[in-house]
Amino acid sequence: MARFVLVATAAVMLVAGCGRGEEPTGGSDEAGVRVASFDFAESELLAELYAQALESESVPVTRLGQVGPREIVAPAMELDHIDVVAEYLGTALQYAGSTEPNPDSDSAFEDLNTRLAPKDLVALALSPAEDKNTVVVTAEVADAGRLETISDLRSVADGWKFGGPAECPDRPLCLVGLESVYGLRFSDFVPQRSLAFTSEALRRGEIDAGLMFTSAAELEASDLVELTDDLQLQPAENIVPVVRTEVVQQWGSSVTDPLVAVSAALTTDELRAMNVRVAKGDPVPEVASDWLLRHELLDR
Repeated sequence: MARFVLVATAAVMLVAGCGRGEEPTGGSDEAGVRVASFDFAESELLAELYAQALESESVPVTRLGQVGPREIVAPAMELDHIDVVAEYLGTALQYAGSTEPNPDSDSAFEDLNTRLAPKDLVALALSPAEDKNTVVVTAEVADAGRLETISDLRSVADGWKFGGPAECPDRPLCLVGLESVYGLRFSDFVPQRSLAFTSEALRRGEIDAGLMFTSAAELEASDLVELTDDLQLQPAENIVPVVRTEVVQQWGSSVTDPLVAVSAALTTDELRAMNVRVAKGDPVPEVASDWLLRHELLDR
């Protein structure tokens, strides 16, 4: 634990000191609004959507890039080194101290803001877009078994192989939850190195069902089917911009309006489509600007 604290502290100091390249740092008066992302591609894409939307309202922006995991980003926000980040509702709520996964977006959003207020942070409008766990089978398997919901797996799970991240057997939102909430016990668990591996393992029949994420680029393929989480094991994971309250007070609607507009327009399907483009190598700024232009959130 001590080593983790030292690493986290060093990372926060790095964010405070330089961010990406030679960009200025310090308070938002010096550097404009500092937008950061977690250390994965989708988060960087969301940060770019926010950054360009803010710039369209003449708000100066500093892009801090992929800062790190939530254990780094959250303290950096509280310590006034980051101003804006795209959060995931349920995961942010858990990090803020909630012990019960909440599948209801509205009540989870209220709870999150209650917990963020003492930290001088505020969550703005929820997006319809979510990135959460989903159980996936091939379309062929779904059609053959008439599978639509996770509950439909009860009659077949004991003869099926399930694939997912290596930590899945110990996670309450993965195999632990599938057993406790749905009563599912699979014959075998096959650890997967990535979502790409999971999708191919499904197609090759190496696994019968797998855990993926709703916004994953791999789910654009028509031969994969998400099963409905009918007993609501998974918490709401709507994407939501979290902002330092000082920044909201300083910039007012120039900051809140564009961020809320991005939230209102973004859907899971559109986020997935953008993730596909990024995965194929399209530049993140180009993908973000194309989406913003299509939704009239950016001047041509």
